[in-house]
Amino acid sequence: MPTVIDLGGLLIATDKLAFVLFALLSIWAVGRLGRSFGASDAFLGRTAERAILAGIVGARIAFVAENPSVYRQAPFSALYFWQPGYVVWAGLAAGAVYVGLAIADRGAWRSNLAILASGILLPLALYLIAIATSGQFLGPNRLRVGQPAPPLALVDLNGDPVSLKALRGHPVILNIWATWCYACREEMPLLSRTYQKYRGSGLELVGVDLAESEPRVRVFLDQIPVSYPIWLDPPSSAGQAAPSPTNAFFAKAGGVGLPTTIFIGKRGIIRSIAIGELTRPALAIELRKLGVSRHPRNADAPPQQPDPAASRA
Repeated sequence: MPTVIDLGGLLIATDKLAFVLFALLSIWAVGRLGRSFGASDAFLGRTAERAILAGIVGARIAFVAENPSVYRQAPFSALYFWQPGYVVWAGLAAGAVYVGLAIADRGAWRSNLAILASGILLPLALYLIAIATSGQFLGPNRLRVGQPAPPLALVDLNGDPVSLKALRGHPVILNIWATWCYACREEMPLLSRTYQKYRGSGLELVGVDLAESEPRVRVFLDQIPVSYPIWLDPPSSAGQAAPSPTNAFFAKAGGVGLPTTIFIGKRGIIRSIAIGELTRPALAIELRKLGVSRHPRNADAPPQQPDPAASRA
């Protein structure tokens, strides 16, 4: 199942769509079962709605409690519920507690509990399966979570050869971007701060420009400098247009939208693939998956120009 679904150019995250379907199906099923068994379908439907809301809030609070540094600079961003950053087990617990409290004071609580459980558990199981299989069961040529990252040989801004293979042994964030991509421009400061903060602990972060010329990329980086190395397609030989390795790699990663970010573990195994602009919570989740620990480097230091030697193959 893809991590993002393309609906005529509109990109919808699979996990968000799955949650909306779970919520709607649960509320409908509980109300339908309540009417079938002669119970108060209004009460049961309302309880299901509020249990789901309690689950959302509980899952968010748990994530914020686990990652206080993510929200230290912008505390109100914890209220941006449309952004990633939830602890599923905490949400399930919060929803279950609300259901227990809501039906405890009413008669026939056993039958109400049975109806609520019957209406919610199947949609919940389908939702958990959907998020667990996100990024799996794709075409044979597509990058998938759990498989080794394919080879990628490019050049840096000085024209020196670089390769993904040379980064083996380090956790890697591979960010595919382009100068014309507004979302890429918006997330670059976050990526720069992240690289400065964690590079001392072994993190490698590389920006892979999508099939653009070196002069164009340099002009862009003069306006928006970054602290991490930038890789480009090798120059065409003998004036002939050569196949673009970055385009081919982007197609394997889904080819849906920019930016596309691939998170790779120390052993070269893909841990996750994110499509769209990264947020601080989303990046915190991925860094934890990669096992990257905080380094005392000052995250607020001014961006530095990329060091070509740091990414040389």
